[in-house]
Amino acid sequence: MQNLAKLAFLFIALLAGTSAFAQGTQGSQGRARLTSEERALMQLQRYEKQLELTPEQSVKIKAIVLSSAQEMDKMRAAGGRPDRAAMQAEAQKRALEINAILTPAQQEKFAKIVAEQLERGQGGGQGGPRRVKSPGDI
Repeated sequence: MQNLAKLAFLFIALLAGTSAFAQGTQGSQGRARLTSEERALMQLQRYEKQLELTPEQSVKIKAIVLSSAQEMDKMRAAGGRPDRAAMQAEAQKRALEINAILTPAQQEKFAKIVAEQLERGQGGGQGGPRRVKSPGDI
C-alpha cells in the first residue's frame, strides 16, 4: 500500500510539473495544443513500449488515459486557473487505475517511468526549479 501511495504521489507531481512546463513553453514555440485523444494515444504508445502491455491491458489503459485526458481538458476549459487539487485527484485516480491493471513487474517499471519523467520535468520553467516533496515529507 505504501508503494501505491508513492506511485500516486510521483504521478501527481509529474502531471503538475509537466502541465506547468507545457503551459510555459507552448506560446513561445507556437505549437498547436494536442487534443485529449492525441495526448492519450501518445501516452498509451509509450506505456505499450515501456511496460510491454498485453493487448487486453492496452485496451483497458487506453480507456483510462483517454477519459482522464478529457477530464483534464474540461478542467482547463472551465476558465481561469484549473483547480490544482481536482487535477491532482484526477491524476491520482488515473495512476491507481493503471496500476491495478499491471502485473507486479509492470508496476515496478511504471513507478520508475514516473520517477524518471518527474526528474526530467524538474528543470525549472518560468518560476525556476521547484522542490518536490519526497513521499516521506508528506
